[in-house]
Formats: sequence, C-alpha cells, structure tokens
Amino acid sequence: MPTLKTGMPNNPPRTRGGGFTLVELLVVMFIISLFMAFTIPRLADIGELRLDSAARHLGRTITYLYAESVSSRKVVRLYVEMDKGKYYPATMNNKGEFEKTTFPLFSSGSLGTGLEVKRFVTVFGGEFSGNTAYLHLMPEGMAEKSVIVLGDESGRMVSLIVDPLTGRVRVEPGSVSIDYATGAV
Repeated sequence: MPTLKTGMPNNPPRTRGGGFTLVELLVVMFIISLFMAFTIPRLADIGELRLDSAARHLGRTITYLYAESVSSRKVVRLYVEMDKGKYYPATMNNKGEFEKTTFPLFSSGSLGTGLEVKRFVTVFGGEFSGNTAYLHLMPEGMAEKSVIVLGDESGRMVSLIVDPLTGRVRVEPGSVSIDYATGAV
C-alpha cells in the first residue's frame, strides 16, 4: 500500500451514496410535524378573524362618517347593500335627496367573501328586510341608534352597536337586539 510522506496510508476518502440517512429523514419529518401541530389549529381562527376584521372596519367607517357629518354640517346616510355586502355614504343635496358621496378617506367598502349582513335594525327605521338598509348621521352630532349583525358561513355572528351620542361603534359577539320602546340594547 502506498504511503504518504507523513506515514499515513494513501486511501482515497469514502464518498456517500446519493440518498439520505434514516436519521436525516426522521429529523425532517419531526420538524414538519411540529410546524403542522402549531399551524393547523390556527386555520379555524381565520374565518373568525375575517369576521372581526370586517366588523371593526365597518365600525371605524361609521365613526369616521359621523365625524365628517359634524365637520361638513351635512346629513350623511350610510347605505348598506345587504345582499351584496357593500356599503357607501351619501349626503343630502339641496333638493333633500341623497346622492352617493366620496369623502377624503372613504368612498365605499365591502365586507368580503363569505360574510353577510344578517340583520340591520335602527330605532327609527326598524328592522330592514329588503336588499338595502341605511343609517343616518346628523350634523348636530347625533347618530341613529342601530344594530348591525354580521355573520359568516359557519354561523358565527358579531353585532355592531352604534352609540347615538358619540357615533362610536361597539362590537359584541353574537346577535344583539334593540328594545324599540326604550332604545336599549
């Protein structure tokens, strides 16, 4: 056997074959199973997050339009197309008619796929049963006391409750009702 000057045998280094060892495969499978254990339970929360996000966005829109009504000294009506899940503002013109309006920070919005308006109730207008509902925001700093119930395809619901004095919107889980006699929620 030929030797090197250092006295070590001159054997070429052994090379591994092209595959993976069993230990390497087990480590990869363990990492994948850990990843799945943490992510799969979260997938059920995605629908709930979409519903909550849509409710918060609609609530912020109502609060914004309330402020715009006060600052512009115009009556603002928020239309909600219940069958399409879309909403947009309108202001009253000189003839006393409402026409679609664009504000600096808002022109129209959508609930998103799989979400719908289940109920829309105002103290003055009652429960809307058609395709279009609306909410009035007054320039004197008043909003129509309202409850808007949103839902998703899995049956989860949240209620948006509009405060008539501040225009702020509270979001609560489930379906909430208005007592027409007192206006209480």
